[in-house]
Amino acid sequence: MAVTAESTSTAAERFHPPHSEHLPQCRRLLVVVYGHLSDTMAATPALRSLRAALPEARIEVLALTCAHPILDSCPYVDAVVEWKDFRRKGASAARVEKAAVIAALATRLRRRRYDATLVLHNGTGAMRRLARMVGSPVRAGLSAGADGYTHPSPPAETAESAREENSRILAAFGVQDDGGPVELWPRPEDSLAARRLVGSGDGPLVGIHAGADWSCQQWLPERFAEVASALQRETGARIVLTGSASESWLEEEIAGGMAHPPIRAVGRTSFGALVEVIRGLDLLVCVSSAASSVAAVTGTPSVVLLGPEDGRFTGMAPSPRRQVLQPGGARLAGSWCELSRWGVLSGCDSPACRGVGGLAELEPGAVLSAALELLGSSVSQPAHAS
Repeated sequence: MAVTAESTSTAAERFHPPHSEHLPQCRRLLVVVYGHLSDTMAATPALRSLRAALPEARIEVLALTCAHPILDSCPYVDAVVEWKDFRRKGASAARVEKAAVIAALATRLRRRRYDATLVLHNGTGAMRRLARMVGSPVRAGLSAGADGYTHPSPPAETAESAREENSRILAAFGVQDDGGPVELWPRPEDSLAARRLVGSGDGPLVGIHAGADWSCQQWLPERFAEVASALQRETGARIVLTGSASESWLEEEIAGGMAHPPIRAVGRTSFGALVEVIRGLDLLVCVSSAASSVAAVTGTPSVVLLGPEDGRFTGMAPSPRRQVLQPGGARLAGSWCELSRWGVLSGCDSPACRGVGGLAELEPGAVLSAALELLGSSVSQPAHAS
């Protein structure tokens, strides 16, 4: 059964698709989804809209291997072509590596003879070159020109989310975004694994997801521990620490500073089981990460600690079920990173950048107040998990 976010109006509502005489001839379609988990989640409405417009077409998705857990069960896709991303981003040999990887991918994909190629959100120069080299007669994506797209969508004048960007690319291709929800498809065994891991008990169930791909998006572990301990003391909360196996050191630091032992889930869940854990929470306290996107899909109340970034790009806007705390304010990508890594790499684990900018100014008391406010409106309601 699919887990979905609430339907929202999208940027597609502002666009009228051009005449799409090419659609009946699109029997084999390649959709390029370049990005990690949050970007891939944002692509699911576009895939659903494409399937509705082209019910008989074969739709294949080119995506990173890390996105496999999301797309593997997607009912709108016939096949997923995986690759492992560039390995030398930011290094002197990056251009050479990119050229070689794109050439190899293009050779692999050209044999499939796609009628159309769509490059969704995060259509970097490398992905635009790939679309051209694949050789489809119809090519759509975000472009200011000179990219070889037959159906280009001009860049937005203001910051927009991946979902909004994808809807404009669909419109250029001749397909209307259906305006429906982002979807995820956890398996029955994921729900069972989540229940076994979390168990049962009294008090609200609160998740803490402290890890992110970027150090500058992380809050200090001792402050998470302080908030978790206060929630244990004031509400009797059961605390679940979630994250990937590489973030086990964060789990150790947070757990070591808590008043009572938490439920340790870091590195112990598949992506599907993580979705089910988050779906069963009364509240998630997290940084901007895939976990915050999952909470939006499952409808789980969340307090999101937003680092020095523009939340419009990730759709991290406040809502009745989400409080966004960003005391330092938004900063444009690439304009502030002292290491010049933002916008070049896929992540950065520099210890010196943990808690920089606004997150350094964010006090535990502010996070606790936001958490208590959301808990006050959620714990009195029946659990929204199954």
